[in-house]
Amino acid sequence: MRHIAQFLGEEADLGPEKRITILSAPLASSVSWLGGTELGPRAIIDASPALEVFDDELLSETVRLGIATRPVPNFTAITAVEACRQIEASVAKELAGGMFPVLLGGEHTVTVPAVQACLAKYPDLHVVQIDAHLDLRDQYDDNPNSHACVMRRLDDLGIPFTQVGIRSFSKEEYELVQANGWHPFFMQRIHAEADWIEQVCAGINGPVYLTCDVDGLDPAIMPATGTPEPDGLTWRETIGLLREIARRHRIVGMDFVEFSPQPGAEHAAFTVAKLIYRTLGYIFQENKAVRK
Repeated sequence: MRHIAQFLGEEADLGPEKRITILSAPLASSVSWLGGTELGPRAIIDASPALEVFDDELLSETVRLGIATRPVPNFTAITAVEACRQIEASVAKELAGGMFPVLLGGEHTVTVPAVQACLAKYPDLHVVQIDAHLDLRDQYDDNPNSHACVMRRLDDLGIPFTQVGIRSFSKEEYELVQANGWHPFFMQRIHAEADWIEQVCAGINGPVYLTCDVDGLDPAIMPATGTPEPDGLTWRETIGLLREIARRHRIVGMDFVEFSPQPGAEHAAFTVAKLIYRTLGYIFQENKAVRK
């Protein structure tokens, strides 16, 4: 029987029962610059055993909540549409079993089916997007399901969302934002408004699905992504935001996408793994009712 690599390695079995599921979605059908996002899930999982499971901020071992890692699927022989169907079914299955799903991309397209699965259980869902880009194009390269269209597709579903870390967008996307009266947290706004985290949290209504495109972080700490943009979120800004969201709201699922392993930036996979682990610590420390 083929061995399945575990998030956190052998220490993943410290928990007496499993409450958290790591799912992989190595889809890379619409990448627009640097490739390799299909390798992201495996790289993150492979780097995770280097983490200390005793969290240096929380001073606890989040791993004891129980973390299960599902096998990485092979999407190379199927269409993106079929891959998305499989992702939605996988997330729905975990939710039905009372598990907290963590999805590793792959390109940002994988967020849409994951959110659809969560929406079926949580009809008042609110999506928080960490990203360098608005991802509000109606289509990109004649593809309405491109990674550049993710938030446009969620808007089509009528799902409210909050966008954080934005610093790259088209004229048409900006005009759409203005026409709808949306107020993304552009990096210029974050730099100018000291209470920006409070504002993010105040604008959330309902349970939260978190989607973190790793290019939302500054490339100085996250160089391994397909579309890096300068002047991004720092580590401290990112975890400060996630800490406060988890303290004040119920996070019911999340994904980390657009990680693309790059030679010479092997540390970046460890950074994503630590961000996932830290976020899980915030969720389960602050939000005891997350599985109810």
